[in-house]
Amino acid sequence: MIFAIISDVHANLEAVDACFKRIDEIKPDRIICLGDLVDYCAQPNEVVEIIKSRCDVVTLGNHDEAQFNYSLSDGFSDNARISSTHTRTQLNREHIDYFRTLHLTHSEQDMRFVHASPLLPHKYKYVLTEERAAENFQAFKERICFIGHSHIPVIYEEYESAAHKVDHTSVRKDRRYIVNVGSIGQPRDGNPKLCFGVFDSNKFEFRYERVEYDIKKASDKILAAGLPEFLSERLYKGV
Repeated sequence: MIFAIISDVHANLEAVDACFKRIDEIKPDRIICLGDLVDYCAQPNEVVEIIKSRCDVVTLGNHDEAQFNYSLSDGFSDNARISSTHTRTQLNREHIDYFRTLHLTHSEQDMRFVHASPLLPHKYKYVLTEERAAENFQAFKERICFIGHSHIPVIYEEYESAAHKVDHTSVRKDRRYIVNVGSIGQPRDGNPKLCFGVFDSNKFEFRYERVEYDIKKASDKILAAGLPEFLSERLYKGV
């Protein structure tokens, strides 16, 4: 089966439209979203509606949870906290209720899906180093775990009791992996193109998809909504 795995959508309607246009060309069997549907960009309601209608599975992200667990945003950066508070004034009640139904993790076909990390997923910890990846391999039994949260695409391979980064072309069936699929709505790896993952579970092959979208339109909407200028500018740089 072919899986399209997306994450960190962040209310960016232009990126979402471009993403699903590419997904429709790929024609995957399953579409999995790893959460963070809202904040940072300007159209949370429209984006939530699309994700609900198009994705087979959606896991809960920290920005989603912060829409009903307000104290969670206390640990956000200043811009993220401002954005989260703004989203509360915009988001429809039905979408908040929808977030309450989402689970932190999902498993199928020897795959684990989670927004931040398989180790203590409710804590929303980042997996940014090989050392942290090695700890997280102990927290799941599946062959491969897909994550988001950091907005940075990276693949960690388990090797004995350690972990090391590998390229997507090195993924093979006899090893275990943690794969960060990157971000749709706010890439942070220096490449402004939206990023998501495609996984063939039969061939055990993974690749990244990078797609251009109308950044100016998304950026202008952020400014028009009165959100911090930095959130608008960073889209152009992919940071």
